[in-house]
Amino acid sequence: MELAAGLADIGHAGYVIVLGSFLAALVNAAFANGGAMVILAVTSTVLPVSAIVPMHSTLLLGSTASRSIVFRASIDWRIAGPFLIGSVLAVAIAARIYVELPDRVVALAIGIVMLVAIWLPSVSWRPRLRHPWVIVGFIHSFLSTLFAYGALLHAIILHTGLRRRQVVGTMAMALTGMGVFKITGYAINGFDYRPYLPVIAMSVVAAVFGTWVGKLIIDRVSEKTFRVVFRLFVTITALRLVWVSLATAGQG
Repeated sequence: MELAAGLADIGHAGYVIVLGSFLAALVNAAFANGGAMVILAVTSTVLPVSAIVPMHSTLLLGSTASRSIVFRASIDWRIAGPFLIGSVLAVAIAARIYVELPDRVVALAIGIVMLVAIWLPSVSWRPRLRHPWVIVGFIHSFLSTLFAYGALLHAIILHTGLRRRQVVGTMAMALTGMGVFKITGYAINGFDYRPYLPVIAMSVVAAVFGTWVGKLIIDRVSEKTFRVVFRLFVTITALRLVWVSLATAGQG
């Protein structure tokens, strides 16, 4: 896979990403979820295909890390610890696979993942294993490293009996660790983050403001209206990625 050329300066694409980070944080603060998909949709419109997933990891890390710090006393390490063991193993394998994938395959896979995530009903899975978290960490992180979206942890952790603060803290710690592993894995396998550092820094600041604004408007925005606009935005973006993949394949 050809490495992304990156952004020599902030530029048009950089400002779009920063705005996307602001909106993602706002969405997470106001509606509890959806921010990760906003980041994925925004980056897929302005970045080279090969940079979408590696950048997705960096743009979410500030949000998950801050939540893991705030809720550190509520982290259940019986879940987070095994999850991270499975995660580091999965990332070591999947990061190498990712950088070898053709751009058209990555674009098609991400587009399909986005469509499935936005249109299929939520799945709540209760595993029969008594201690499933190493396996959950491996599967979730493997999918996330390849396609930016794992989803498995979210579907399972709600059945653990953890209280709300424990769920937030434990998920934040698990996803923060996974994010660090993913960034390290992409970098070791050749992805160069240096041209993107100004964008990443500005995006972290934008996310802080987005969280603040989201808390202010949480009771002023219709969730029904948001869901309609959000689903439409993600669907159009996903279909564009599928089209790019098919058009590239046709040219080949």
